[in-house]
Order: sequence, then C-alpha cells, then structure tokens
Amino acid sequence: MQITITNDGIEATDALKQHILDKFKRLDRILTKATSIHVTLSIENLEQIAKALVHAHGTEFYARAESEDLYNAIDNLIDKIELQVNKHKQKEKEKRHDRSEKFDNGYTDEEL
Repeated sequence: MQITITNDGIEATDALKQHILDKFKRLDRILTKATSIHVTLSIENLEQIAKALVHAHGTEFYARAESEDLYNAIDNLIDKIELQVNKHKQKEKEKRHDRSEKFDNGYTDEEL
C-alpha cells in the first residue's frame, strides 16, 4: 500500500507522518486490496482539516475530518474510512450471499 501525504498550508512533521502511517495500518487488516492512499492536510480559519482518498481494487473511499487538533482530525478520519470500508464489505458479502441463494435447488439434506 502506497501512502502519499500532501501539505496545504501545514508543515507535516515526522511525528505527524508517523502517526498517519500508524493509523492507516489499521486498514491493512480489513482492506487487503488497497493500492494507494492520498492524505491531504490543510488549515481553514482555526480548523485543522485532514482528507483521505483510498483507492482499493475498483472502489474509492473518501473522508474528511475537522478538528482544532490535527491528531484528532486524523483519528476521526481513519474512523470514517473504516466505517465506509466495513459497510462496503458488508454489502459485497450480502451480494454474494444473495447470489448463492439463486442456485438453491429446493432440496434439503434429508431429501437427498
């Protein structure tokens, strides 16, 4: 997985970059086919803003989080992305399950 960090008005320190890398490792466990992640850090008025665009095998996930503290914004950002990924995985699982029911022959194990 490739993570790109873009700064827009904020200078990202090494500690901040490491925090981002550590948080996005959580996605490795639930999203095995993530090809790239683009994180943008910016500031508007007094709000610190973190945005992320995750490219995963044919699907994109986008989230934006704001906070007075950039670390909190990043934590909220990863929570939002995780929620989207889990919801997408659940929908895919339900689709596969629905398709398998179409091929049910109507017999129970006892009748065979």
